[in-house]
Order: sequence, then structure tokens, then C-alpha cells
Amino acid sequence: MSQELDVMGLASHGAQVLITEMLTGGWQLLRERIARFLRRDGEETSNRQLEMLDEIERGLPEASEADRAAIHDRLVRQIAAYLDRFPEMADELREVLPARDEAPSAPSTMAAYNNTNSQVLQSLGDIDAGDGGINYGVPSRKGER
Repeated sequence: MSQELDVMGLASHGAQVLITEMLTGGWQLLRERIARFLRRDGEETSNRQLEMLDEIERGLPEASEADRAAIHDRLVRQIAAYLDRFPEMADELREVLPARDEAPSAPSTMAAYNNTNSQVLQSLGDIDAGDGGINYGVPSRKGER
């Protein structure tokens, strides 16, 4: 391993990425890579871990903030325990996870109220509408310059 292993830091980052992907619909894409990562525990144990993660993914959208915090803590402990048993897997976990500066720091949430006949946009980055702005259901401003 090229760098000193910060088990808890990597485990915390891993747990946050898992939760974020589960909340944003990216879990199925990440699932196969996590399955390969968990292979050191053997097929039976890996399958149980994946079933547990699938169960978390199904219930996470309705989970309270306290429940999500408890899930995060549970995942941190499980990832850390795995890395303690198989420290050589740390580099592979880093490859599976997006870099820390690429991952959202927390799942994004949005609430939109009283938006009859309106359009609501949500973005994890900047939205540039150019010179015209974003208009929905209003006459074009093409001739107004």
C-alpha cells in the first residue's frame, strides 16, 4: 500500500458514498463493484452483506434523519471491520469510491411548495441558462433585447 491506512476516515467516506448512491439511484451501478470488493469474506458472507445493503437501500428514502445517522454509523463500523481484517483491500475500495472531492458531502434534499404549473430544477452543480434565463409557461423573450 502506497499510503498509510486511515481505516475510520476511509470507512466513513465509504459509508457516505453508499448512502448517497442509495438515495440518488446509483446503488445498482455501484453494487457490482461493492460485491467484488467484499469477495475476501467468501461468497456466502458477501451475499449476506449485499442483501443487507439492498435492504438498507429499499428503506433509506423513508428513513428519518436519526435512522440515517444510525445506518451511517453501522456502515462505518462494518467497512472498518472489513478493512481491519483485509487492509490490502483499502486501495481497491478507494478505486471503487469516487474521490472525496467528487462525492457530495451529504445527500441533497429539496422541497418545492405551491408550484402549480411550474417547473422545478434540481442540480448538483451550476445551471447556466445563457442570456435568456429559464422560463416555463411564459411568452418567449426573443424580441426583447
